Order: sequence, then C-alpha cells, then structure tokens
Amino acid sequence: MTVRVRFLSENRTAEVEPGTTIAQAAAAAGVNINLPCGGQGRCGKCSVTVGKEIRKRVLACQTQVEEDTEVMTQKAGERNKVVGVTDHRRVPIGDKTPVASGYGLAIDIGTTTVAVEIVDMDNHLALYRATGENRQRDRGEDVLARMQYSADGGTQELRGLVLSTINDLLHTFTEGTRGINAVCVSGNTTMTHLFLGVDPSPIREPPYMPIFVKAETTGRGSGLDVGPDAAVYTMPAISSYVGGDVVSDIIVAGMDQEKATSMLIDVGTNGEIALGNSEMMLVCSSSAGPAFEGSKTTSGMLAQLGAIDGVRIEDGIVRYTVIGGGEPKGICGSGIIDLVAQMFSAGMIDRRGNLMEKANAKDGVFTVAPGVVITQSEIMDIMLTKAAIYSAARTLVGSVGMGFGDLDRIYIAGGFGNFINLDSAITIGLFPDVDRSKYVYLGNASLGGAVNYLLSENVRSRTDEVSYSATYLDLSSEHRFYDEYTSAQFLPHTDRGQFPSVHF
Repeated sequence: MTVRVRFLSENRTAEVEPGTTIAQAAAAAGVNINLPCGGQGRCGKCSVTVGKEIRKRVLACQTQVEEDTEVMTQKAGERNKVVGVTDHRRVPIGDKTPVASGYGLAIDIGTTTVAVEIVDMDNHLALYRATGENRQRDRGEDVLARMQYSADGGTQELRGLVLSTINDLLHTFTEGTRGINAVCVSGNTTMTHLFLGVDPSPIREPPYMPIFVKAETTGRGSGLDVGPDAAVYTMPAISSYVGGDVVSDIIVAGMDQEKATSMLIDVGTNGEIALGNSEMMLVCSSSAGPAFEGSKTTSGMLAQLGAIDGVRIEDGIVRYTVIGGGEPKGICGSGIIDLVAQMFSAGMIDRRGNLMEKANAKDGVFTVAPGVVITQSEIMDIMLTKAAIYSAARTLVGSVGMGFGDLDRIYIAGGFGNFINLDSAITIGLFPDVDRSKYVYLGNASLGGAVNYLLSENVRSRTDEVSYSATYLDLSSEHRFYDEYTSAQFLPHTDRGQFPSVHF
C-alpha cells in the first residue's frame, strides 16, 4: 500500500510508503525543501502547509504521511548557480614547473560556497574563476548537520548536490572543460568525503578518524564534467576537523618554510587555527557555526549584490555600503562584524551584547536599514561565534608558552576573511589586538593551494609533509579552552588588558 503526496505549488506528486516524512516525499517528487539543520527539527525552516479544507503548518522533516496528502510549500528558491565570475584571460600565476600539461582545474569546496579556477598548466596562466553557493546547504548549514543527513542515508544526495554546483560553475567557462586533465580538490575533511560519496559521519565517533586522508580518482569516476581520464586529487587532510583547505592555507602562507613563528586563522563555518614554522606545526578547530555566513540571522545573506558589507554609526545614524549599490536586501558577514563593532562603540549594546536604550530597538529588534534587522538573540550568536575563534587561537598559542605579541605574522584566510575590517574584528574580540602590520590577508588560500598543487612537484611534497607532521590539538580535552571561551563571551573580552586599543 502506498499513499500519494501532492505538492501543489510545484504540481508534482510522489507515491510513498506510509510513515514517510514529507521531506522524503518531496525528494522523491523532485521538490526542493530546504533543511538547514539536516532534518533534525531544530531550525523550523522547512515549514509547509498540509490539508485540504483545514490547513495546518507542520515541519516537513518531522511530519509523516499516513494517507493521501496535499502540501503547499514555501518555495525554497534555487541556490544561485554563480555568485561571481572572474575572466582572468592570461593572468600569470608564477614561474612554476607544471606536473601535467593542458588545462588544470582547482576546486575549493567550502561549507557555504564553492569556487573553481581553471589554469593553463603549460604556460603558467590563470584563465578563469567562478564562485557559487554550495547547494548542500539545503540539507544542512554546517558540517555536523550534513554528517547527520549523510548518516540518515543522504550521502549520495549530498554528493550529487555538490557535483551539480561544481559542474554548473564549470559550464560558465565558454571554452569548454573536456580538455581539463588534472584536478585538485581542496576542502575540509567532511566536504572532501562527500565529494567522493563517502559517508563522513564516523568522524564524529571514537576514534574520531577520517575514512581517508587523501584520495585519487579519475575524471570519469569523480562525476566532474572534465576529461574522463583526468587525474583527480584531493588535498591531504590533517585530521577529522582540520582538512586539506587548511593545508592549502599553510602552503600559500609559506608558514612551513618560515623560521619565525606565525599564526593562521581561517574564518568560516568552522574556525581553524594553525600555529607554527618550518620546525613545528600545531592546528586546531573550533566549531564557530554559520553566524558570520548569514544563515542564522534574520536578514543575513552571502556577499552578493544587495548585501550590506560595511556599516558605520555616526551620531546615532546608521550608514552603510551595499554591494552593487542600490537598496539593501540583507547583510553579509563583513557587515555583521562592522555592525556589532559600531553598535558597541556607539553605546547601543553593552559588553554582554545587550541592547541598550540608545539603540531605540523595538521588542529586541534593531533596524539597520529598511527591511534589514538584527535581533538580540542574533547578537548573542555572533558573540559566541567570535568567542569560539578567539579562544581557540589563544589556547593554541598558550599551549606552547607564547602570547600573540610573540608572533611574527597573523595570516587571515578564507574568501570571507579577506573582507573583514580588521579594526571591527578586533573591537568585538574576534582577532588579537596586536600591531596591525602583523596581519596578512590571504584571500581564498584554499583555492590558491589547489592551484599550486597542480603546478608544482615541490608543493605536492610540502602538502604531504604538512599533512603528516602537523599536530592536532583537541580543544575538547583542553581545560584551558573552556576557561578562555567563557572569558571571551564579552565585548571585546573580560580581560581589558588583552585589547588595549579598544576604547569603551
């Protein structure tokens, strides 16, 4: 016996077994329902309407169908195929010895966004770059949600979503991609597993080990729209929670070749930190969450056209810049960091993040621009996120008896990290308050590392060495981390001496 589930908005129907959830029926019908928490019933964003005469709202991921049912969805909306495109056309990328000929493809699979770059390996030229939103977000905003979705049988669906994201980006390259005969994929450990269709959920269970550290397949086996015999490599990971993207960061920064000790902070859905030099390398990961990616804020969005990316508050008046100009549609990560910093400096929120009278907030909601708001609870989420990253960094330097002032450089990696206003990040206590000249922005070093992997035998050797020799510090077993984390949940910190340049 089966029951029929009809999706009215999309005019599609699925026949399923009784007890099937509406979300599962939607997948069977080819209807997209966003499941940001991976179908765990936590986020409430998969709400749909069921019934004929008497309609009620239910969560698609939790509600089972036992009889023929009509469903009205809030259309999820198609994930943007392309966020940004850069047509380099003959931009030199260094005098390197290629390890293959023809076109090469570098891929950075981020939890939120995916970037691809096509290079001419014979002539050392960058040709084309495109960036898009990772469609896996429809099945979980962070790696833990995607692990759970994978464990529940969604591994191949998640693989298909990321492959469709990558291939659509490749199809914007008008010269065609069948001539690509070498590929390097960089990403965190979970993203790399899902790219190859391997369930990553055992990572979260003892002994907390990845199924593989690095892998090699062919274009045909990968599912990528490239040459069928192309060699496809994954950047080697360090641990379950520090992946090949951080190895790429370290290589691009050159930390593994420097005598002086430097720190690297990769700001993303996970906050990964590396500390080291040519003789030692320590790494850790702190689950920062997607607050800076915009998904946990009412008006949050990626850094696309219409996003507020910068904020200043002068005499109580909020002034902002919008990507592309025009009226704002929302606010992206760099704008969120600016906003909290400016509200704090203007006395609109206190050190605990509480909205003050000067904010003129209504019912715990502060209006940034028409239709763009931030709530009291969202400010608290941002404070927890910045606390997780800062306390991880402080725990790491403390583990070797150092302080931030002892560092030669602090590298900021990640496509999002490249746009963070340094003063704002220090004001809220996200980054250490040290001489600003020590900071170096790397941009999307995960992608840059993948490009270098394609072009240099020396880089390939270095990536293996970093992967094998780096020491992973498990913050969950570090009592110091919990003390640091508690102290960092204030603006900028409970210890004012750690932020001497922040005046409040």
